[in-house]
Amino acid sequence: MSKTDIESESEKSAGWTSWLRPSRIPARGVLGILSFFGFFTNYMLRVNLNIAIVSMTAAPTNASWSQNKTLVLSECLANSSKHSSLADSQEDEAEFDWDTRQQGLVLGSFYWSYIVIMVPGGMVAEKYGGKLVYGGGNLLLCLMALAIPVAARMHISALILVRLIQGLAAGVTWPAMHVMASQWFPPHERSKFVSTYMGNSVGIAVTYPLCGVLIDAFGWESAFYVPGVLCLFWCVWWWFCAFDSPASHPRITKEELTYLDRNVVISKRKLKLPLKCILTSIPFWALVVANVGTIWAFMTIITYGPTYLKMVHGLSIRENGLLSGLPNLSRFLGSLFFSWVIDSMITSKKMTITFARKLATVIAQGIPAGLFFLMGNMGCNANMEVAVLTIASMISGSASSGTLVNSVDLAPNFSGSLLGLISIIGMSSGFVVPLVVGMIIRENQSMAQWRFVFIISAVLNVFTMIIFAIFGSGDVQSWNEPDVLKAQKKNRKILKVANENDSSAAEPLKQSGVA
Repeated sequence: MSKTDIESESEKSAGWTSWLRPSRIPARGVLGILSFFGFFTNYMLRVNLNIAIVSMTAAPTNASWSQNKTLVLSECLANSSKHSSLADSQEDEAEFDWDTRQQGLVLGSFYWSYIVIMVPGGMVAEKYGGKLVYGGGNLLLCLMALAIPVAARMHISALILVRLIQGLAAGVTWPAMHVMASQWFPPHERSKFVSTYMGNSVGIAVTYPLCGVLIDAFGWESAFYVPGVLCLFWCVWWWFCAFDSPASHPRITKEELTYLDRNVVISKRKLKLPLKCILTSIPFWALVVANVGTIWAFMTIITYGPTYLKMVHGLSIRENGLLSGLPNLSRFLGSLFFSWVIDSMITSKKMTITFARKLATVIAQGIPAGLFFLMGNMGCNANMEVAVLTIASMISGSASSGTLVNSVDLAPNFSGSLLGLISIIGMSSGFVVPLVVGMIIRENQSMAQWRFVFIISAVLNVFTMIIFAIFGSGDVQSWNEPDVLKAQKKNRKILKVANENDSSAAEPLKQSGVA
């Protein structure tokens, strides 16, 4: 067997198929497992308040509403004994009298600081490594989660402050992990690795029923203590098992290191962020727009799914937790399926990276948009509506092979900073959604009002999907290498001057290919 054949066999054995052999899990496979559970615990601490607030506050009733205004109840609960008994029970258990506007502020405050820190977080991760930034962000996030019960009882402003700090901590995690993805994974494996980010959906799926049981048995405070302690255990695991790059990993095999050196293309130099080029890039803005639609729909489901089931269908905290978790679990399963299909198609050369990203985005946004139009049109059948949301969420998992990974495609040298820039606008949905939905449903909990909430998500998904399908790209952009881009501009300028002065002087430049 020739040396070339041996190297080919080594690369094959170090490829992603080796992930399936537990005795030979590669170093990047360990990183994938850590990433999954990192996002799992991260999102437990983001969304536990979404389910806890259902128990912390009482369901509004006409009796508790302003004397000058009447609250329009859901058709499923109006004048029903179910609503009366549920409201009485919640009124007895509720500790805080926050109205929907105040609840919207508490739920949305997390994202005020979240979007501000993402670009600096990505830049810091690119400079100092993703291990410290990602792990440190999760550690601060869980410490603040443990402080939420005390802060809530002090004052609503103290709770908002804690959520702001949590937003800062969580805001650095996505760009930091993208930095690690660009260091550890070649293009044909990125969709599979980014599917580990869907640990967030599994974390949400587990958090809702788990917290429902905990709250019912031990009170709403337990919804913060238990996930917080779980995250602390993960932080210890991360510190000893995660490494910034293959070269810094003390236990990586020579075969895997050789494989990654051959297939991961990233500059070893510290490069200056080409902000002007990025902000004038059409594929960048197409990705920004697409992320708005994806994140808006996602935030609507995870933030207001429990509230919808409570206000419209009057579900108990246990029922609410279980049914609210199903769409998020299905999103992870959908992500695994689509990432396997898309990466296989890219590896077999059956589709380009650009076509793959566009196809995944059309699937992730187009089909769920159609399903959103069904919400609020199925009467009082809560199980059917949860089923529709579960199917929509499963299909939206295709985003892990589309918009979620696309920033690494465009600029692997600036993947963290690029994700931060994209998320400044995209993740603004995190605080805009609670404000918009809060205004829509504040005085009217009818099916028609909630139907309008889902229609907004559907229309936005369709619009942003079309923009990305036309202008999106999966190709590495020229501004990924600022020095090369600068040299190309200089050569074009020389060629232009040469053409103007003497056409013969330009011929050597054309032949050399610098033009």
